[in-house]
Amino acid sequence: MRRLAALIPRADRRALRGAAVSMLAVVLALAASLLVIAWSGAPVGDAARAMWDGVFGSPAQFGATLTKFVPLVLAAVGWVVASRAGRLNVGLEGQILAGGTTAAVVGLSLSGLPMAVHLPLAVLAGAAGGAALGGIAAWLWARRGVNDFIATLLLTLIMTQAVSWLANGPLEEPTGTLGQTSPVADSARWPVLLARTTLRWDIVLVVVLVLVAAYVLRRTVVGYRLRLTGANPTAAKATGTRTRLVGVGALCTSAAIAGVAGSSLVLAAPAGNLAPGFSANYGFDGIVVALLARNNPLACIPAALLLAALRQGGGLLEARVGISSGLVTATQAVVILLVTGSAWLVDRRRSRPADARPAQPQERVSEGAHS
Repeated sequence: MRRLAALIPRADRRALRGAAVSMLAVVLALAASLLVIAWSGAPVGDAARAMWDGVFGSPAQFGATLTKFVPLVLAAVGWVVASRAGRLNVGLEGQILAGGTTAAVVGLSLSGLPMAVHLPLAVLAGAAGGAALGGIAAWLWARRGVNDFIATLLLTLIMTQAVSWLANGPLEEPTGTLGQTSPVADSARWPVLLARTTLRWDIVLVVVLVLVAAYVLRRTVVGYRLRLTGANPTAAKATGTRTRLVGVGALCTSAAIAGVAGSSLVLAAPAGNLAPGFSANYGFDGIVVALLARNNPLACIPAALLLAALRQGGGLLEARVGISSGLVTATQAVVILLVTGSAWLVDRRRSRPADARPAQPQERVSEGAHS
């Protein structure tokens, strides 16, 4: 086993250990949830079957799970991009709202265009809307010294009220009674991928974006500058890196990815319209996904699938067994605590100085020979 481990690069061994630790934490969190269900007096077997049926019980249920997966993984990758540069973009929820709003405007205002033109325009508008909101926070941080955590969070509160005003005012449907917009044009909506499900072709775009993000962050000069700026800004400046520009670019790119998630929530939704609260906290849950994935873009895929399954299965758990869906939120919290705690322990053990570690057998033999 030691010879086999020696053939694996050190960075890959760390990634494998991190993935194993995260999976163990997830298993422990799910086991703890089952214990809570048993303690509440509900049948554990029925609860487990309800969760399974809610996620995989039918093609429609599985399609709904994958539909929830799309904005979760996009928001998570947005967080990863910003955090690699040392920036805290907690305003992903607001950027999702901004992207969905601009995508809806393009979907509603343009007509007569073929889908090959109208749909890409709406998606790009979503990315531009998210980037614009993120750009405001980036400007406040770079030029005025406003903390990016505070700026992105407060802009989310502003955007929440702006969407409510637009959906109940200038963009409201003709009757003026529903508090939402009319459906966007069919040419601006993602086509259905699986019949009789809510899953649409935007999931393919998600996979492409995740792969591109992973490649750029790992294999390009841009990714190296992002990592260097986030790890040691002083060293980055010494190499000639414009750290402030890198931070601004990371925030805007992160917000643009969140804007694409917002466009999917409108253009791939069954109703296809803009309504207050359509973001459904996907931005904040995306941060949870990124933490669970330990800021690895590729690991965001299984982490997002897990949280999407918890979201989808939680509804049937409440309807069939009578257990509050709040247990799903509690499970997410336990997962975060276990993953972050185990990651801290692993990093602490790795960072211990060599003289604080127990001497290996070879070291003891050499010390005895010198004495």
